[in-house]
Amino acid sequence: MISIFRKGAVSEETRGKAEAMIEPGKETEMSEENITNLTSDVEIKGTIKFSSIMKIDGKFEGEMITDDGELIVGKTGSVKANVKVKNAIIEGHVDGNVIASEKVELRKLAQLIGDLKARTLVIEEGVVFVGNCNVNPDGFKTENTNSKEWKRESKKNLE
Repeated sequence: MISIFRKGAVSEETRGKAEAMIEPGKETEMSEENITNLTSDVEIKGTIKFSSIMKIDGKFEGEMITDDGELIVGKTGSVKANVKVKNAIIEGHVDGNVIASEKVELRKLAQLIGDLKARTLVIEEGVVFVGNCNVNPDGFKTENTNSKEWKRESKKNLE
């Protein structure tokens, strides 16, 4: 089942692409539950909390928080936020810090401007990544999850 913000915004083709991006059976086993889509004509500012899969093809600015959720930033997606997720697949643009308790995939032509913490990291050729990276297969503590601290750290790193 796919939930959407705009009625009728998901065609069968889009549904198939979203399901193909999940790629069941691969190392990143994203659940095939509900997928919430922000289509390319959607712009949102604020805080998003979710527990399943969020696919962003539009623009989002603010903060994303989830313990069990998985984020997909599509090729046309633009996220200006600090992100805390279980897994992330980034194909578009992310400006902010990303903390993933499991895995982050930066796919071809993705841009990540900010710090990254994850248990596992995959970076394809052609990715732009500017920031600090902490990849630890044994995990890490997320003591700096306060968004105000992230913003201060992110501003210092960008200056």
